[in-house]
Amino acid sequence: MQIGILGAGWAGSTHAEAYVTMPDVEIAGIVGRREAKVQELAGALDVPGFTDPWRILDDETVDAIDVCYPTFIHREYVIAALGRGKHVFCETPIALTLEDVDAMIAAAHSSGKLLLVAQVMRFVDAYVYIRDTVRSGELGKPQVVFASRLSSGRHRGRRPAAEFGEPVVELMIHDFDYLNWLVGKPTAVRGTGFVGPTGEVDYALIALEHEGMYGQVEGSVLMPLSYPFSTGLRVVCEEGAVETSFRFYSVERPETVLTRYPMRGLTEEPEIPDEDPYWAECRYFVDSVEGRVDPGRISAEAAREGLEVALAAKASLEQGGDRVVLGS
Repeated sequence: MQIGILGAGWAGSTHAEAYVTMPDVEIAGIVGRREAKVQELAGALDVPGFTDPWRILDDETVDAIDVCYPTFIHREYVIAALGRGKHVFCETPIALTLEDVDAMIAAAHSSGKLLLVAQVMRFVDAYVYIRDTVRSGELGKPQVVFASRLSSGRHRGRRPAAEFGEPVVELMIHDFDYLNWLVGKPTAVRGTGFVGPTGEVDYALIALEHEGMYGQVEGSVLMPLSYPFSTGLRVVCEEGAVETSFRFYSVERPETVLTRYPMRGLTEEPEIPDEDPYWAECRYFVDSVEGRVDPGRISAEAAREGLEVALAAKASLEQGGDRVVLGS
C-alpha cells in the first residue's frame, strides 16, 4: 500500500516511523511546511519529502493519506484526499466543529473510501485490558468511571487553541472517546474549571451522566514543568475494580501500572502486552484498508461522538457549569 503523510511534526513523524517498519506499506512521501525540517525527517527515513501537499494528493499511485496537519485544516485536506479516491487516516481531534466532521463523513460516504481516526487510547494495552475485562461482565456492571490527563501544557509546547483546540477539546477528547468506547456516550455533562491567563480553561473536571452509572474526567495543563505527563483510569464495578496509571518521565522511562481489585482476595497485577499504541493504530488503519479488521473501532462516526462530548463539556464550562444534554 502506498501512503502519503501530510505533516512532519510530532504526529507525522511518529506515524512515519511506524509505517517504515511495515513490509506491506511504502511511504510515497511526507509533507512539511519547512523544507529543512521535512528533508531531515525524510532523509532519516529514506522516503521522499515535499513542502507541496498536492504533490501527494494528486498522485494517482497513492492509495491512502495520513493527515497530521493542525486540526483546523483537517477538513480541507481530508475532503481533498477522499475526493481523489484515497482512504484517509486523520489525527485526533478529527475537527474542531461538528459541522466540519459531518462534511468529512459525507465526503467519505460519497467516495466509498474509508475515513478513520487515530484514536490512540483504544490501542493502549492497559486500556484495552480494562475494556475487555469490563465488557466481559466478570466484574459485574460498572458503577463509577474516572479518567484523568495531567500535563504542564508544555510537554510538547503549548499549541494555539485556534489551530488545535482548547485543552478540553485537544487534551481531554482522548478520555471522552475512550469512555464512549468503554461504557457508551453520556446523556449529559456538567463541568467546572479554572480559566488561565490565555482565557482558556486550563483545568477542568467534567461530570458525565449515564443511566445507572457516574463518570468524571479530569484534565489539566496547569501542572509544573517538573510534573510528568500523566494519565489515569479507574473503573469500579459491582464485583471489583480495575485501574491503571501512566507517568511519562522521559522517552527512556515511562511508567505504567495496572491493578485489578477483586471484591475478595488479594490485588492482582495482570500481565499485558507492551505494544507501541501509535504503531498499533497505524497498523490497524492499514489492516482496515486491506479488509483484515473491522474499521468501526476507529471510525469517523466514533470520533464525532468523542468530539460531541468534548464540545458539550466546553459549552458547560462557558455557561458556568450548566448541565448540557447530548443528542442521541
